[in-house]
Amino acid sequence: MMALLLVLALFYLHALLLLDVAGLMVKDRAPLIEIIGPGHAGKALIIWSFVVLFVAHVLEAAAWGLFMRWRRLCTNFPEGLYFAIVTMTTLGYGDVVLPPPWRNLGPLMAVSGLLMFGCSTAFLFVVIQEVWLQRI
Repeated sequence: MMALLLVLALFYLHALLLLDVAGLMVKDRAPLIEIIGPGHAGKALIIWSFVVLFVAHVLEAAAWGLFMRWRRLCTNFPEGLYFAIVTMTTLGYGDVVLPPPWRNLGPLMAVSGLLMFGCSTAFLFVVIQEVWLQRI
């Protein structure tokens, strides 16, 4: 039950982050262009979007790592973080395996990772499209 609540919280925070960054992109273009210049504003926005999404995904994996450490599913936080990243990216090495009552947590993390990475990819597509069409 706690794992499902964590999934919902992470989905909510991820969507909120995407909507906030998209809102800033649409509303506050002029200051960005004024500060950086029209030739570099789009590049800065793309790089900023990559950085924000990278940090968001690492923090989401860290939340899973903390959850796994809290539930004593891993011996330490780095191992939980490693398992979360490998699972969320669907890399799935299989060198860290959860105990039997918690095995369904892996597929839940993988599906949530796929959805979040898919939303991030769609968001990056929109940002790059805006830049490409010279809107920024």
